[in-house]
Amino acid sequence: MFGGYLIEHHPVIAFLIQVVNFAILAGVLIHFVKKPFKAYLIKRRETVKERIEEAERLLKEAQEVKALYVEKLSKLPEEIEAFRAHALKEAEAERTKILAEAQDLASRIREQARLAYEQEMKETLSRVRAEVATHTIKTAEEVVRERFTKEDHDRMVEDFITNVGSVT
Repeated sequence: MFGGYLIEHHPVIAFLIQVVNFAILAGVLIHFVKKPFKAYLIKRRETVKERIEEAERLLKEAQEVKALYVEKLSKLPEEIEAFRAHALKEAEAERTKILAEAQDLASRIREQARLAYEQEMKETLSRVRAEVATHTIKTAEEVVRERFTKEDHDRMVEDFITNVGSVT
């Protein structure tokens, strides 16, 4: 009864009670959601890291192939003059083609990794939002069940009857 008087006549106290209730709810949510969300993010980070490492490995292999062809090009002057002119044209064409393919492959791998990352982040965000909503509703129901007593119910019914009677 004294608490009801404070809440009715001191809006600051009522507001402070609401703030405390919200802080408790937020603390409970953070406590239950933090570990699974952190574990998921760590796993996702490792997956993205592995994909990036694979892309870097493929890029390195492409660079090694490029270096191999550059080395072959540097040995061409030792060849016979007529053969050299013909070989230089073919090697240069092959080098350009390999570089273009390597750059194209690296670009595609990066793009696939980026798209996969974005998709995973969207799905993760969606799942986290759903989990937070579910936990929020459950926690709110528990708080209402714990705090809403028979006396509160009777008082609310009396207040309603009083208010309806004073309106008519």
